[in-house]
Amino acid sequence: MSSYAAFRETQYLRAWWFVLLISSITVLPWWGAISQLVLGEPWGNNPASDGFMLFFLVLFGVLFPAFLFYIHLTVEVSDAVYIRFTPFMLKPRTIRPQDIFSHRAEEYDPLGEYGGWGIKGFSSNRAYNVSGRKGVRLVLRDGKMVMIGSQRAEELSSAISALVRTSPRSWTPVQRISMEDR
Repeated sequence: MSSYAAFRETQYLRAWWFVLLISSITVLPWWGAISQLVLGEPWGNNPASDGFMLFFLVLFGVLFPAFLFYIHLTVEVSDAVYIRFTPFMLKPRTIRPQDIFSHRAEEYDPLGEYGGWGIKGFSSNRAYNVSGRKGVRLVLRDGKMVMIGSQRAEELSSAISALVRTSPRSWTPVQRISMEDR
């Protein structure tokens, strides 16, 4: 990603149902560890060792929720459109302005169209989103589509418009090769 960004948005997984789900999962290791390690009452019918309870607490009571709350989507528009879904993408997906055929801000159905939130879809129709129902749909010159979920979809669309308008027009149309032509 470049040092200058016309648009930058970072979204975290913070939906109420997600926080409730993670909290309910996290309660179990904390309850077991406090019962056994602090109160001295063996936890369960076949209690684990204190060392294992400590390991279970650190892994599922601290590291697992920290990992889930670390997940975020960053979208940047500077000399190109950069999309990064951390920690699952080691480097951002880069969409050059000359590859963009069209784009528009719209409301969409993440569950119905893509099966939920995250990195969803197929290579020909991919979505990157963490929450909400708004985003910018890009149609690329090779026929592929990319949906970028955004809480600021209109602003993202305006930044992409400015990028496409001010970029050099040095592109050549991509020809599709059908299976019969091979």
